[in-house]
Amino acid sequence: MTGEAKSPKSAKKKRRRKPREEIVDYVVAIEDWDWGYSFSLNSERQPIDPYDEFRHLQVKGRLLRPAGQKTDRAEISLLPSSDLEEERRRDLHPIALGSLHLTEGAVLGNIGIPRDALTPILQMLIADRFRFVLMRGTRFRHRSAKVNSLRLETKLTEDDMALEEEAAT
Repeated sequence: MTGEAKSPKSAKKKRRRKPREEIVDYVVAIEDWDWGYSFSLNSERQPIDPYDEFRHLQVKGRLLRPAGQKTDRAEISLLPSSDLEEERRRDLHPIALGSLHLTEGAVLGNIGIPRDALTPILQMLIADRFRFVLMRGTRFRHRSAKVNSLRLETKLTEDDMALEEEAAT
């Protein structure tokens, strides 16, 4: 028996871990919004519900953060869903609230929200109170990013204001 140490080549190769995705804050100053609604008979072959109802709220504005994108325009669609109601969402295992897509003309977002949140959000928008959409998610990769959190705010905090001033310069 020899007392030689095993060569590193013979050791099992360690599995490389996927690097953690960098988390970024996305801040949009609201300039305009629109709400759409449709209600129809469900024409699917075996519908779960005999009716098809679609509501969506589109918020348009200027992307303040992150700086350096090809465009500063943003259009975020908030899509109310009954699946996100508190009692029904307990069994879900989501990987994101929604996603952002970077195009030449704008950053486009689709984000699910609980259906019961739509009414108070609309009331605040009608009253011209909400001024900012704040999202947190992954950095753009291949022109898309996952959104992990969403906030609609009447004003920015001191930390958020530093971001706005930085974007204005």
